[in-house]
Amino acid sequence: MKGVNKLVIEVRPENGNFEKALLFLKPDKQELPQKQISDSAEKLLNEIDDKNINKTYKEKIPIYLLLTGIATGSAASWLMMLAIGLMR
Repeated sequence: MKGVNKLVIEVRPENGNFEKALLFLKPDKQELPQKQISDSAEKLLNEIDDKNINKTYKEKIPIYLLLTGIATGSAASWLMMLAIGLMR
């Protein structure tokens, strides 16, 4: 971590999936009232819910399918080349 003067806020979300979240406050925001900082942290954590996590996971599925297709095509090509080589 860069710098020594980082203010870290530990938040224990009400969501049962997570134990705690660590937020690093920007140096220019450290003078804000504690209530405003707490409200901002709570708002941020409320925006991150199971729906957003599942959406991110679903967006990655096509990448996995693409990589699986490439691997399958490569394996099929390799087996075909091996079979042609054995026939000669």
